[in-house]
Amino acid sequence: MASSKPILVYADGSCLGNPGPGGWGTVIIAPDGSEIELSGAEAHTTNNRMEITAALEALRHLDPQSDVVLRTDSQYLVKTMNDGWRRRENRDLWEELDAAVRRHRAVKFEWVRGHAGDPLNERADGLALRAAGGKPAGALAAGRRSPRASLDAQAVALASMLQPGETIRVCAGCGRRFVAAAISGNEPPRHCALVDCQFKARSASR
Repeated sequence: MASSKPILVYADGSCLGNPGPGGWGTVIIAPDGSEIELSGAEAHTTNNRMEITAALEALRHLDPQSDVVLRTDSQYLVKTMNDGWRRRENRDLWEELDAAVRRHRAVKFEWVRGHAGDPLNERADGLALRAAGGKPAGALAAGRRSPRASLDAQAVALASMLQPGETIRVCAGCGRRFVAAAISGNEPPRHCALVDCQFKARSASR
């Protein structure tokens, strides 16, 4: 993967309950445009541990001495790595992440706003959610383009058509994309309008 361009990584973590079953997901884009999706799960964890794990597993997957830009919607992760936030918890993972960073020539951590229509952030989020729900996507072979690439182009086009407050999300139930709108300042829904997905969402909240 040697190139003057950095490897781009989107990483995200999710937890169904905090603590509870958790998952992490990453989308890795090589300089030549090839993509890899990775995900995994833990039976009992926290959202912050999954955010760290997503970055850690992505960096471990890459060849040593890579130049990497790692984007995440976790301010906890970015501010700890960039601004020296005090590491009161998860010290084991922070030590492992530091070691993974040292394997590479350069790793730049960048924050992106979550659920704001960024297709790659939404993909990482979807991978993490599905893994947390017991549906890990596994890894695509290196150099193989994701079958969701055409969906990403569609999502980019749709993003310009969204109304204020609307976002493109990945359903925690079926894994498909849908347009969601925040209601009364609350977080946008995590499930689409399909009956099966609404049944799962409403049953879990009872």
